[in-house]
Amino acid sequence: MKKLLLAALTAGVLRGTVCAHERAIWGLDDNVSIGYRLTDFYYVEPSNTCALAVCANALQSPYLDREFGFISGLHASASGLLFDDRVYTRLAYDRVSGHVRYQGYSQSGAAIPDGVSGAMISGYGIRLGATFPDGPVMAVPFLEYGHHAWRRLIGVGTAQAYEEDYHHDYVALGALIQVALTRTLVGSIYAAAGRTLNPSIAVASLGFSQGLGTSALIKAGASLDLWLSHRLGLYAAVRYTRFSYGQSAPQESGNLVIMEPQSHTVMADYEGGLRFVF
Repeated sequence: MKKLLLAALTAGVLRGTVCAHERAIWGLDDNVSIGYRLTDFYYVEPSNTCALAVCANALQSPYLDREFGFISGLHASASGLLFDDRVYTRLAYDRVSGHVRYQGYSQSGAAIPDGVSGAMISGYGIRLGATFPDGPVMAVPFLEYGHHAWRRLIGVGTAQAYEEDYHHDYVALGALIQVALTRTLVGSIYAAAGRTLNPSIAVASLGFSQGLGTSALIKAGASLDLWLSHRLGLYAAVRYTRFSYGQSAPQESGNLVIMEPQSHTVMADYEGGLRFVF
């Protein structure tokens, strides 16, 4: 009798622990988050073609036009479980801005070895997935659709400064894994692969506007959440994004024939903030 009672008590304690862990995950997926974001940004045009007026004063040879540096801003998101916790939804918005280092060429073709560019990057993402809980672990395969915009001001502080605007949509398939490590600590990782849609560039000062080539897109990330109460938590996250743009078609603009070369973009985001459970 004592053994049966002890077994029952032990099972009850274990069930209570698992339920507490499950509640930590459910809370993580019914919340609003706001955080500070620091983005390590890298953009490069490894091209042997002529962009803007570079070829007017230079031979057609490989050149390296790139921007890199840290910019900062805000992240906001809301997530929830619907239809008896079987469907996972998430809406996120990000906006970062600042100055980065620029190495490339002016419109006249002059080399710029150590310039400064302004950058404002914003975007949103919408996720829809199915939940597969198993005790303190939950797996969520998901579909994500989103938009990315980059406002690029080349030649900050110079008479030759001009603005370029890049945009694309994207769609990706991925998976999220959440693990309740303790009653108050939850770890999450995700990865997704997809493709850019409708990429484009516009340079208003030159009357230039063209579509760009699509490419594969990779997204991945990890986060750690610490719940301070039933309604409030802290989180820290790191995220990675990589995509490319294909070369545009040429377009005449005055005495110039302009085209945008191929490019690659890599962003690493470091983020921390608050979560509020609803």
